[in-house]
This record gives sequence, C-alpha cells and structure tokens, in this order.
Amino acid sequence: MNIETFMSIQITKVCTVLRFYTCAALFLSVFHVSAQNLVNGLHLDIEASGTVSSGTMAPLWLSNNRYGIVSPYANSAYERVGAFRDLETDSARQWRRGYGVDLLLSQNSTSKFMVHQAYFEAGYKKAVLSIGAKERLIDLRNNELTSGGLSNGINAHPIPQARLDIYYFSFPYTKGWWKWKMRASFGITTDAGWQKDFVKPNGKYTSNILYHEKALYWKFGKETATKVPLTFEIGIQMFTQFGGKAYNVLGRASQQLTDIKMAQNGGAFLRAITGQGRDIIDFTESNSLGNTLGSYNMRLAWHGRTGSGKTWQVGAYFERYFEDQSMLTLQYGIQDHLLGVDATLPANPFVSSVVVEHVSTKDQSGAVYHDKTKSIPDKMNGRDNYYNHSIYSGWQHWGMGIGHPLLTSPVYNEDHTITFYNTRLKAWHFGLSGDPTPELHWRLMLTLTQNWGTYDIPFAEKLNQQYYMAEVGWKPRFAKGWSGKLAFGLDHGDLLGNSVGGQITIRKTLQWNGK
Repeated sequence: MNIETFMSIQITKVCTVLRFYTCAALFLSVFHVSAQNLVNGLHLDIEASGTVSSGTMAPLWLSNNRYGIVSPYANSAYERVGAFRDLETDSARQWRRGYGVDLLLSQNSTSKFMVHQAYFEAGYKKAVLSIGAKERLIDLRNNELTSGGLSNGINAHPIPQARLDIYYFSFPYTKGWWKWKMRASFGITTDAGWQKDFVKPNGKYTSNILYHEKALYWKFGKETATKVPLTFEIGIQMFTQFGGKAYNVLGRASQQLTDIKMAQNGGAFLRAITGQGRDIIDFTESNSLGNTLGSYNMRLAWHGRTGSGKTWQVGAYFERYFEDQSMLTLQYGIQDHLLGVDATLPANPFVSSVVVEHVSTKDQSGAVYHDKTKSIPDKMNGRDNYYNHSIYSGWQHWGMGIGHPLLTSPVYNEDHTITFYNTRLKAWHFGLSGDPTPELHWRLMLTLTQNWGTYDIPFAEKLNQQYYMAEVGWKPRFAKGWSGKLAFGLDHGDLLGNSVGGQITIRKTLQWNGK
C-alpha cells in the first residue's frame, strides 16, 4: 500500500470517529481559505523533528508536555504540516473567525498518521465557539516552563470537541475590578484503535468515550492599576469521561470479564453536567457518572513596570486536584497540590522567566475507602486512585496522561495495560528561560521526584527519579521564516531508568497577508 492510499484510509477513519463536526471544520477551513478577506493572516507551518536516546524510552522532557506530538519511545521522528488562521487576526472586529488543520506523520510512535488538529472557531465580543480538535493551554501559569497541570495539561493529543468560551467580562458596576470567565464543551476521544492494539488479549480498553468539560473563573483587580497592580484569579474546572463502550471489564459481583456499553442519551449528558449518577457496575450507592475529576485553581500576581517602561510580573499559583466528590471541600486538607511561583523579568539578555513548583499527590484523601452500607452507615472517602477508573481506561488519550506527566502515562507500561501505576509522588520542579538576542531563546528544566506507585499496587520501596532538559532555539535573521531547536535530555533513577538523548527540530513558516 502506498503512502497516498494509506493516508486516505486513515483520514476516512478519523473523520468517522470525529463525527460530523471535525469533518465540517476541515471543510470550512478549505472554504474560508478561498475567501479573500479570510486569507489574510493565514500561515503554513512545516516542521520535522527527530529524537535519539540511549534508554528504552526517551528522556521525559523531550517527549512529554508536547501535546502528544513527540513519541515517548527511544528513537523516533515526525513530520508535520499545518495551515492556520488565528482568531486574533480579526482582533479589531467584533466578529472573528479562525481555523486550522494540522497533519502529523510519525515514526516509532502510537500512530503513523494523525489529524492532530482540525478546527473552526468563531467569536463575537467575549464569546468564542470552537468546533474540532485544537491545542489549548493550561490555566494560570507559564506553559513553557511548568511541569504540567494536575487535571488538564498539555501532555496528550487534543480531544475533538464543541466548546464555548466566554472570556473575562466585567461584573456589572465593578468597573473592571471583578471579572468572570467560563467555558463548557462536549467531545469524543479518538484512540480506540490504539487502545485495542496496545493491550494484550483480554486486556481492558474502551472506544468512543465522550468527554465533558466545564470551568468558571473569577478575577479581582487590574493589571494596569496605578497604585496596586495586583490581581487574584480563582476558579474551578471539572471533567467527565462518559458513554462509549468498555471491553474486558472485571465485574464487581461476578468477578468475570465483560463488555459494557454505557448510556449516552440525554440523561447521561445531564448527569455528566451535574456530576451526579452512578456507573453501571456500581453497587446501590450513587457516586458520579463516569470518570469525574477536576481541580481548583488560583493565582495571585503583581504586574510591575520599571522606570524605563519595561514590564515585569511575579506570581504564585495553586492547584488542588479532586476525584469524584472526594476533596471537593477542605475536609481532606490540601496535602495534594501543585504549588508554584513564577516571575517574568524585565527584558534583559540573561534570564527572562523563572518557575519553581512543588507537586504532591501522595495522600489521595487517605488510605481508607468504604461506601456506606446497612451494617456500616458511615462513608469514608479515600484511596482516590488518581487518573484510574474501574470501567474507563483512565485519564489518558493515545497512551499519554491528559493531566500531569509525572503521574506516569500508560504508554510506558511494559505489561501493555492502560493503567496509571505511578500516581502517588512528590516532586520539586525548576524552570528557566532566556533571550540573549532576538534570534536566540533557551530554556532549562530540572525535576526531582519521589514515587510510591499506587495504594493498590505500591512499590516495594520509594523510587527516586530525576529529569533534566536543556534546549536552545534559533530564528536566524538571514533566513526568513526558518527556525530550529536543539535539545538535550537526561533521565536518571529507579522509576523509568537512565536515558540520555538529543532532539533536533526544524520549522519553516510561510505567511500569507492576503494581498
């Protein structure tokens, strides 16, 4: 089979899975490119990258927190071509439109060909409707230097979805000192084929799982305030996997493997929104429908300006994760968290940004769990078993964790189970970046971790692991549109073992101004 035939078959399969809205996004993208007023701002990105390493897997920071594009396996490569028109191109207008198509060919990865992004979005004032799969950022932190997000990060391929964002708008009569933003979406995962191929016979996997997200944020203060340029943001985001079909699930009562088709009717959508209901294999006690999780997020930041007009910022942020209804209140404390401080310094040739984070997921609301029964009416929430679920294949997409990469993704499992075996950990993470010249950019990342496995399958002893990365990027003035990156990574420890690797990435960007 030649590559053209292969790509045609894969595109057909993907479009079937993504249903109508992704196919519509592809069509609308092509249609709008032909419209003169929407060609303005279009850019074409062509990128190729290769990674080589000495270990069984590539160093963690060479492959993780890259939206699933870079394979975690030892030696891999990818070629990528995308056409995009950013929504910000129409920033001067009330009505705004954007779109993108991003195709990915990979070697030694979870998929040989993938439609990585395909979306169309339209915005009016503070509201934006997006349809399709699109890379999105973590809330309230430096996405280049952070270790990740506990509930939702930048580690896995984007899930195609229909999503409505309402960006910060001023609450009435507060003159901009109190703002709100919110979002909600429904989508569907696309990794059923990979799951089926990855697991061994009789291994648990799922297909066509539905996805729901909702978030609400408040913001107090103004960045531009003259006397006190202090802002405080606080919000909650929640996610649910529901619907679809699960294969080779172990029944609680029968202790036999069975296939389960989950409800995805109107009632299931409503229960996903409200966080109520119960799973089909649950006993009499209600919990939450599907795999439900989320986090509280907050950030306090000071927005400064030097006498020469250069801007700077220093901030502290906190994320508190929860599974189902556990840890929705402060009853279980704040032992598990992501706590960080960051600074963006005034423009200088040495250091531009600094990040320090502490991550802890060891507690998981305690080691004891018990549903209330007739004989023991007290319920004890505990053993939350982050990212795992009795029916679903956990909080992952295409083998990579949707949340934080330090909770080791299933793609690393030598036994080919789609399970998170390492979710109880503590870590310190450090990140630095700089811009010596307009052509050069560098970043350094260092992460030190202690790992205990899970409550159900603990490690025999605590495992230590360190992850290091150094990267430099170059945009030469003499080669317009060309850029490149060279990165070196090092992993050392008992969890993922030792690995040394290098990565080179070359990109060419073609800009179209519509004239």
